[in-house]
Amino acid sequence: MQEWHDVLAIRDVIDRYAVGVDQRDWERVSTCFAADCHADYGRSGEWSSREPFLQWLDEIHRDVGPTQHRISNHQVSVDGDTATATSYLDALLQVEHGEHDLVHVVASYHDRFVRHADGWQIADRRLQDFLWRRQHRSTQRSG
Repeated sequence: MQEWHDVLAIRDVIDRYAVGVDQRDWERVSTCFAADCHADYGRSGEWSSREPFLQWLDEIHRDVGPTQHRISNHQVSVDGDTATATSYLDALLQVEHGEHDLVHVVASYHDRFVRHADGWQIADRRLQDFLWRRQHRSTQRSG
């Protein structure tokens, strides 16, 4: 039964990250990562601690309009006080960039978690991106 509670707690961390980024709530996002975390976002950059990583997230979202980070298909494996998780990312970002005003990102997160006194945190994150598509919002059909 404890393992199921751990899986739910880990999924909550992943969801808290997505909501925190969309709300630009960097304090909330900081609770998701260990202070000495490693974050590898591929072509976007790599960081070896939480604060520079959070500064980067803040910087890249300053001139971005509304965003929606949807994270799903969680595969979580718990082993005592460590865990691994793979999740799918499907994100939409309103960005004024050249002739485009919408960016669609499809990727996966590969996370290693550690349990701390105050709960689970991401110790290592690797983003594997599959698609970065720029488009006009006006080309989207309304439902």
